[in-house]
Amino acid sequence: MNLLCARRSADYLYRICMKGSTNPEQIPYYPQKLRAPDLDAAPEIPKKISPERCGIPSERLEELLHTLEGDPRSHMHNLLVYRGGKLLLSASAPGYSPRIWSLTHSMAKTVTSFAVALLVGDGLLHLDDRITDIFSDGLPPIVFRRMKRVTIRHLLTMTAGVTGVSEAAIVTLEDWLRAFLSENPTHEPGTKFYYNSLNTYVLAAAVEKKTGEPMEETLRRRVFEPLGIREYQIERSPQGIAKGGWGMYLTPLDMAKLGMLVEQGGVWGGKRILPADYLAEATRAQVSVGEQYGDYDYGYHLWVARDGTAVLFNGMLGQNVLVGTKNGVVAVSTSGNDEFFQQSSTLRAVAAALRDDFPEGALLPNPTARRKLRRAEENFFCRRARVPEEGRHQDVFTPGRGQTPPREAAALAGTFYFEKNNVGLLPLAWRIMQNNHSAGITKIAFTPQGNDLLCEVTEGEETRRFLAGFGAYRYTRLVYREEPYLTGALAAFCENEDGEALFRLDLIFPELPNCRRIKLYAGAGGGAVFALTETPGTSLVDSVMGSLIANAAGGQSVLTMAQKHLSDRPIRYRVLHCMEPVLYAVREKDGAEDPNKGARAHADAFRVRQLRREPKPKRKR
Repeated sequence: MNLLCARRSADYLYRICMKGSTNPEQIPYYPQKLRAPDLDAAPEIPKKISPERCGIPSERLEELLHTLEGDPRSHMHNLLVYRGGKLLLSASAPGYSPRIWSLTHSMAKTVTSFAVALLVGDGLLHLDDRITDIFSDGLPPIVFRRMKRVTIRHLLTMTAGVTGVSEAAIVTLEDWLRAFLSENPTHEPGTKFYYNSLNTYVLAAAVEKKTGEPMEETLRRRVFEPLGIREYQIERSPQGIAKGGWGMYLTPLDMAKLGMLVEQGGVWGGKRILPADYLAEATRAQVSVGEQYGDYDYGYHLWVARDGTAVLFNGMLGQNVLVGTKNGVVAVSTSGNDEFFQQSSTLRAVAAALRDDFPEGALLPNPTARRKLRRAEENFFCRRARVPEEGRHQDVFTPGRGQTPPREAAALAGTFYFEKNNVGLLPLAWRIMQNNHSAGITKIAFTPQGNDLLCEVTEGEETRRFLAGFGAYRYTRLVYREEPYLTGALAAFCENEDGEALFRLDLIFPELPNCRRIKLYAGAGGGAVFALTETPGTSLVDSVMGSLIANAAGGQSVLTMAQKHLSDRPIRYRVLHCMEPVLYAVREKDGAEDPNKGARAHADAFRVRQLRREPKPKRKR
């Protein structure tokens, strides 16, 4: 890793996890997510037809739904299955909808490849163009010989050889393009696959350089509008360039259109959208990759199944568009899984169910199987989400009725004050990705309001208010600094695995893979314990932060010194503690001068009690 990037990455991690800083930013904050989804512009869900009419048994799709819900590693949000342009299945977990745009993560790379395809078809770009020629007016003083040999083709196939500046640059450097061009590739371009999102960023910059307009405008005019895609968002870098490789929001319904565009060879409604020659090469394996990337090789920003049955748009945490190259099936899945590439039980279950050579004609009708499939769609993930019948199959467009609040809700009313922390309502992984940090939670107030619960969460001096429903989600838009997020909240009283009574508050962000859960355990003397978790969870952060620690080796930072003297264990412990923090609080007391001081005292007393209960470790002789 680039030395500056490595040091800043390590210090960023240190400030968040070891120091508990509420302002760990290495570069100035700027808003990236500029708006929440426009619900009035949301696409409509097409009418579903019987799978048998398209040659697929309803039992196959019903079994797939049960498999996904029964897999504890699968945290599905939406699943759509098409064949021949017809919608056969649409299933969403409670609170989610295929009509709301969703963060695509690296699925955006495939869409950026479409923009490159348009320019290649126009003759404005060529696959063997050298990037130093494209950006000749902005080159750093020293350009290494290997960098001078990097071409558009190398960027598309992830073989540019640049490893020193990668994803970590997102939150540690401001000028990503200059940092990339300043690197000396660690191996000869074209010889080795190395997945690096900055490759795609440079492609987006090349598209904008050649067209003189934002990449979003090129895609809007020539791809999105012809396909009827109207609700989307593309984030930009600190330099105002489209991110290209991530930061793109599309609805699952519109992701399916892009998958069908590829399945139809770049033609939509009888009109050619993407050049046929480019698409033929893009969907063919151009480079073999390691087994750690799953069951796929790589084309031009498309993953190509080694058995030749499919191509894949893939984004981390389980965002996928699977396009059957032999049977014409297109499946879209959005999730919140702990995964980076295709090492996913979710994706493998979908591929296994839909890879067969289904007949072209219709099967015999099976009304009983079709009814069972539709029931499975309606109840998809309801049991996992603990949503009762009156709240099932509901989202922001069709809110559930909810339930009468239980008796315990009245006792919950009041304000809880917290000891000092750097924990926010937004999930930690997302705050890091967006470089969007805020002061830690100082207090939370609950007030029954009709059949719902009014929640007021104060971070620093800013208070965010939202309703939580009992048995059904309630929705609002919450703004973090200048970034708005659609948020759904669900409240429940239940027991944990040890039979202890608790209050649970589930927060989902339907635009994101990430969600947040807060559990409240009431204690003696007015104290309370708040345990926070998020999905994707600790296994994801362990992988990400482990990579940062490994890449920071040799960097002269406080973190690497701690690693040298203390080993990885305490560092990883602190990282995981930040992902699943436990906060101590006290209820508001009349005349209390500093209720947060009371929270600190409660926390100290709680820790003393814990230490007294735990046996002292035996000293080694």
